[in-house]
This record gives sequence, C-alpha cells and structure tokens, in this order.
Amino acid sequence: SGSPKPRSGWSWPSPKTAALPIPATISAAAPGLYRVEKDVNQGRVSIGLPTVKRDHPDVAALEVMNEILGGSGFTSRITKTVRSNEGLAYSAGSGLTPGIWYPGRFRAGFQSKSRSVPYATSLVLEEIRRIREGSVTPEELDTIKNNIVQTFPSSFASKAQSMAIFASDEYTRRDPAWWATYRDRIRAVTAVDVQRVAREHLVPEKLAVLVVGDQAEIDKGDGVHDAVLANLAPGGKDVTLALRDPLTMRRP
Repeated sequence: SGSPKPRSGWSWPSPKTAALPIPATISAAAPGLYRVEKDVNQGRVSIGLPTVKRDHPDVAALEVMNEILGGSGFTSRITKTVRSNEGLAYSAGSGLTPGIWYPGRFRAGFQSKSRSVPYATSLVLEEIRRIREGSVTPEELDTIKNNIVQTFPSSFASKAQSMAIFASDEYTRRDPAWWATYRDRIRAVTAVDVQRVAREHLVPEKLAVLVVGDQAEIDKGDGVHDAVLANLAPGGKDVTLALRDPLTMRRP
C-alpha cells in the first residue's frame, strides 16, 4: 500500500546544467545626462549611481545619510527643498538600496512640470553637494536615528513578515546576528560618518541623470531661474535615447 519509499543514496538525474556563477561586477550607465523624448506635460527625473552590497561596513552610515538627504519624507532635505519650499513636485526624495549579489543603487528623483525640471534638478544636485561638503545638524542626526530605531519593530509586526524576512535571510545567507545588532549600528553613526560616506559614495562626477519628457519644453526652463539642463550634465555628456519597444525592450 502506498508509494515505495526512496532509497538512501539515490542520485536523481537532471537534464539541467549547473547554474552560472553570479557575476562579481555590474555594467552601470556611464556618468552623464540621458534624455528620453515623451509627449507628456511633466518630466520625470532619476539621478543615481551604483552603491554597495549589504555586507559593506558603511551600510548603516549610508542608510542614515540617505534618510537625511531624501529618504525620510517631509523631514528630508530634498523633500523640503523641492516640494515644501519651492512647490515643484508632489513627490521628491531619494532611496538607497544595498545589493545582495551585486552592488546596490542610490537614486534621487521627482516628477515636475516640464519647464521646472531644470531648476528642480539643480536643487537636487545642490542637496547632494551640501551633504557632501557640510556637516548635518545634531537635530537632523538625532531625528533620523531615533526614527529608524523606533520604527524597526514594525518590520516584524506579524508572523508572516518575520517569516518572510528570516526565509529571505536564510536563502541569501545573511549573518544571523544582523538584526540583533542592527539598532546598535544605527545608534553608533556620527555626523562625521554621514559626511564621510556621502563624500565617498555620492560622487557628482559619477552620477547618471535620466530625464523623460518633452525635451524641447524642458529646455525652455521656467523663465525665472538660470538653470539649464545641459549645463547640469555630469562630465558634459548629453545623450538622447530612443524609447525601447515595449514588447522586446529593444531600441529601434
């Protein structure tokens, strides 16, 4: 009755070949301004560059730095400057995601009226410059660190959330002690650490700036500020890319 039990030591043949090794490097876009023409009344801007893998010693300081710069909503500098102070975008901010198998990414972005895109872009780049060149305030640092530490338990609010995190960690071989020491690592970040990682990892000359929208309208500017999109291109590189085919993702 029932199916036969498998015998110890059986080797199950498979027609599949062994998985290829994970590449140690990635091919990121070269620094520059990349334009994509699209007939819309707003421009969408993404500014970014590769960052570190999650086992890098700067991960905690990078998380705090990004939260101050643009990751913490209305308390972050980019959101305050672009949205609250200038009213140029409904959503503006940044995100920094360390990679697991590959280097992760930093991305700052917003969506704004076409003619305000150059000025808003200049403001985001200025905030990146500011966090590299000046020290963050004690209030900013304390607010962000307390926020990260105090909201940490919400990641484990349910059994399903906890199981998903631990299953992912097991699969990706994260050190089991990672979460036990996470808050201590955040608390240990100093203003000096924030400026150091900003200088080391947010290098303006390495940024790629992607602008999708009506390029002729964008280049007119807002008529008030002297920001010119082409002048903001890292390394002076200004390239127009054709839209990819939505089915094949190939460019014509």
